[in-house]
Amino acid sequence: MKEQIINLFKLNRDRILQDRKIPKNTFYDLDAFNAAKKRIFTEDINEINLLAILNEDTINISAYKNDELNYSEVDIIYVELKNTSNIQVIIEAIQKNILNPVILVFVYEASILIQVALKRLNQSEKDKQVIEEEYLTDWINIASPNEAEAKFLTNLDISKFSFDNLYNFYLEFSRLVYQSVFIRVLGYFEFYRKLDTMALKPQIDLYLGNQKHIAKLESEKAQTLDFGDRVSLEQRILNLKHEEPLIIQQIKELLK
Repeated sequence: MKEQIINLFKLNRDRILQDRKIPKNTFYDLDAFNAAKKRIFTEDINEINLLAILNEDTINISAYKNDELNYSEVDIIYVELKNTSNIQVIIEAIQKNILNPVILVFVYEASILIQVALKRLNQSEKDKQVIEEEYLTDWINIASPNEAEAKFLTNLDISKFSFDNLYNFYLEFSRLVYQSVFIRVLGYFEFYRKLDTMALKPQIDLYLGNQKHIAKLESEKAQTLDFGDRVSLEQRILNLKHEEPLIIQQIKELLK
């Protein structure tokens, strides 16, 4: 699977490919790991690997640094999981404790999930970063992707992103990760490189919130025996589903 990731991202170029194992206990020393978190790293992770480093020494992209941002290096980290139930704990532990901007590539069986986090310098503690926005894809089976997923995967080639500086590179890559939600919401994928993510986010969040609410009501209905309550829940589900086409149309309008 690692070779497939290297090929998808086109990492066999310049000097960016590292393929170096990161011992799990590296993170134990960086953070206040309790017994539960150590157990997750031990039982849920098969391997953590520094797959690639993007900086001025390994690829022809300049650093970007000011009082609030330090994008002098971007790390691509490969995490092979044994199970996915605690992935959010793992994401937090890695992103919180690596100061550099990180592209996390999780692998489970034949599927991948990509996560990114936009960071800025902590003004009170300059040796720490504050995470401002986080985006992640759904799990994508790269052995048998659908048409939209396959189109998304072809956009992972790092040579397709901005080479102005590492901040613009990471920002553009983050847009790609966020826009992977189009696969679920719209049923197709198109990458809008200059799209203002914040302008689109309210409608995307509304759609995803609707989906989450529908799933909750469906679960409640499945556990409800009273006929009247089931009818009431079904009506609430239908009302939410009727809202979806309007939300999708609003999203499409914003993409024009």
